Amino acid sequence: MSRLRGVILAVAVASVAGCGPAAPPPHPSYDPATRRLVRLDVDQNGDGRVDVRTYLDGNRPLRSEIDEAGSGRIDRWEYFDGAGQLARVGTSSTGDGIEDTWTHALTPDGERRVDLSTARDRRVDRREFYLGDDLIRAEDDVNGDGRPDKWETYESGVLRVVAFDTTYGAGRPDRRAVYDADGQFSHVEADLDGSGVFTRVESEGVR
Repeated sequence: MSRLRGVILAVAVASVAGCGPAAPPPHPSYDPATRRLVRLDVDQNGDGRVDVRTYLDGNRPLRSEIDEAGSGRIDRWEYFDGAGQLARVGTSSTGDGIEDTWTHALTPDGERRVDLSTARDRRVDRREFYLGDDLIRAEDDVNGDGRPDKWETYESGVLRVVAFDTTYGAGRPDRRAVYDADGQFSHVEADLDGSGVFTRVESEGVR
């Protein structure tokens, strides 16, 4: 929010005092019927190109498109909730302008979720959950039906369990690979009757 508040403040200052050529004033756009502010274009570095474009409903931000690298291509997308607070930030994993990663705001317990589109088609097929910088768990939609069918659990950054829905339809795991505290494979467990209780299966290897 600090970036947007600074931009809105700059509009107010520019309307009174003006800006020098190295810092052109933000350009607001208004709905012709309601005269409400609907877009704000900003050239932060004065190179003649818009590098921050924010869409608004009056003074409430909806989303922003930002060219942080100054390449002329969007590399950061900001999305705001109904209260105008930053809810998630989109980025491009390869810097090519294709949005494929979304980092959500912290939850009250300090957890952060990162959504990824590994196929880079804007469909989320992997979600990662962090506490601080530590990955604590992840879930994957392997078959692309919109539901997770693979779950990873980490402890202190070490993979401890990978669980699978081998039916790709139940929505819950029935097999899991267990790893030791060093991240080395230990054994496989299975929920043979759908009760949610896993027992060790000696004859199965890692899937």
